[in-house]
Amino acid sequence: MHIPGSYEDLIQRARQARAAGQPEAAIESYRRVVDRLSRVLPEMSPRDEQLQGYLITAADELQLVLDWMGEHAQANALCRQMAELDPDDSQLWRRRAATELIYTGEVESGLAELRQLTKEAPDDFWHPLELAAQLLEMDRLEEAESMLAEAAQRARESEELGLLHWTRFRLLRKQGQFHAAARAWETARKHDAFFKRASETVYRMFIEAGDYDSALLYLDAEENPLVAGYYRGLLAHYRGDHARAEKAWRRVVQNRPGDFDAGWEAWAMAQFRLGERNTALEFLLTLIQRGYTAEPCYLAIALIWAASGEAEVAKANLDTALRIRRQTFGPRALLPADLWSDFEELVTDEGLKQELRSYFAPAESAASSAEAVTPGP
Repeated sequence: MHIPGSYEDLIQRARQARAAGQPEAAIESYRRVVDRLSRVLPEMSPRDEQLQGYLITAADELQLVLDWMGEHAQANALCRQMAELDPDDSQLWRRRAATELIYTGEVESGLAELRQLTKEAPDDFWHPLELAAQLLEMDRLEEAESMLAEAAQRARESEELGLLHWTRFRLLRKQGQFHAAARAWETARKHDAFFKRASETVYRMFIEAGDYDSALLYLDAEENPLVAGYYRGLLAHYRGDHARAEKAWRRVVQNRPGDFDAGWEAWAMAQFRLGERNTALEFLLTLIQRGYTAEPCYLAIALIWAASGEAEVAKANLDTALRIRRQTFGPRALLPADLWSDFEELVTDEGLKQELRSYFAPAESAASSAEAVTPGP
């Protein structure tokens, strides 16, 4: 048990406040740690490593909460303060500060700071990758491609190579080069198994383009039976073979979702597609109660409520999904366009659909989708 008022206690209280959905209380506790230690540590020689660890932990988690709240000016100031207080990782904090500057609306200034960091540290992978990612979100694709090429020259570790090729997937997809994008995803998952979990994004990319054969081609390699079965059913459904779709979804729901470490939303959506609305919803809500706070979970819940005509609950869950997404992709990000097709199909209230459409990115244009109808690799 932590001593009341100690640094450990304040950090623990902040984490509990975050878990309870009380970000203001979390910010207050984190601030107390940062403010105290920012006064104490500069006067120490040498610095106390344990206290330095508390400062870094509190600042790191405080930045996340400030981002969650959209307080990017405060987050920027915190990162600039930490660049002085944490000299061993000064460039990390400067990179974060530059990103926060972009989020405040000072786009060109933030990009200029990222470019300066890229020049200052010619071996650092993360600076050009962050710059490429920011440019990608702004649809400045040629500049993003150039910085991605720079990052490729610096990538060494498996984590770096995985992120490099995943970012390349995102770029190629925006350029309408869907098969090349899928191959980039395959390369990403070879370097880092984490990206296997992004398989649904690949299937939906092809489904959205109407290239069902390519979706099936990649689906053949899917290792998770919940995901594989759900998407096989979805493809059959879109092809008009409703009997085959139902058969595929029934095979999915015969599994125990707890036996798998992913694919839970696919299991719930199979239930929903079979008319088991309450089963799907109860399962997803139980996941959240157990601490699972993933964007796809909130999206699935929003879809079920929206299909039931429950506008306010649907929007509340989309708000949460969008907030989670913006923690990774920044405050301008919208929910993926390819997920809108489920809402388009299953929500019958046209007025509600019009309200919900603004949460999602615009669909790919017909011109950018042209490459998708070519044969698979």
